[in-house]
Amino acid sequence: MIDTINILKNEIKKYLAFLQFEKNLSINTVNSYWHDLNSYITYLNQNYKIKSFNSIKNRHIRNYIRDLTKYLSPNTLKSSTINRSISSIRGFHKYLIINKICKNNASKNILSIKISKKIPDILSVEEIDLLIDNIKDKNHISIRDKSIITLLYSSGLRVSELLSLNLTNLLLKEELIRVFGKGNKERIVPFGKIAKTFLIKYINNVRPIYAKRAPSKGIIFLSNRGKSISRKTLWNLVKKYSLISTLNKNISPHTFRHSFASHLLEGGADLRTVQELLGHSNISTTQIYTHIDKTYLKEIHKEFHPRG
Repeated sequence: MIDTINILKNEIKKYLAFLQFEKNLSINTVNSYWHDLNSYITYLNQNYKIKSFNSIKNRHIRNYIRDLTKYLSPNTLKSSTINRSISSIRGFHKYLIINKICKNNASKNILSIKISKKIPDILSVEEIDLLIDNIKDKNHISIRDKSIITLLYSSGLRVSELLSLNLTNLLLKEELIRVFGKGNKERIVPFGKIAKTFLIKYINNVRPIYAKRAPSKGIIFLSNRGKSISRKTLWNLVKKYSLISTLNKNISPHTFRHSFASHLLEGGADLRTVQELLGHSNISTTQIYTHIDKTYLKEIHKEFHPRG
């Protein structure tokens, strides 16, 4: 008996290979697409006994999305996750049509759900200073951690960009980094003298020790075992120093990117420049930080205006 579901899933794997090697999408993005499409095909097979892509109807996709939205709550699926799933499905069906695997595009007219833009948490300059000051760089780990956090705030890098940074990406003398962001797009990002000081201290005094323990492949930030540090490790070290600093905020590695953008705009940087530094393909993504700036101004007005 032919295993229909595996035949369908094999086509998904071919599509993901196309995305990874032809479109240069990151492993994390490809893994997210696999999760989306695997769940989608499994649902269609279980609920409608779908045996071929030509059997998929528009109503099947709508029902799948409807069932996903039933679980929307702060503790389960986020609306942004569902929109990513919708985007994955549309992209996959377009691929099926282009490659003549399917005759009709069942995902036609399937729209993303509306979401309200949540203003992300940011840290003030004083809170950033407090957190950094509480990292006592007296051992190998704390020297590495201080370098990581100062660089995150100074450059506005994404987590994935920081973790994949290679020594060849650094232009230390010029205080610049060659960053390969989403879609493997290259951009040049400057970083400050404080971040440079701690980065040099880490590279000169700590990294060589870690690099002897395993093949590092030029990755800058290593674990004490000599391997690239994981996302979990990065999250844990940020939480660790947040607790030490007694900051009553939900702080993650991405908080430093948010703070970087917000502080630039508060200081007078124009939106287009911040967009370029962050590596946003669409300026509407960057515009959320103008809302942060307005919120900050309202708080200042309320606190200090005599009739606030």
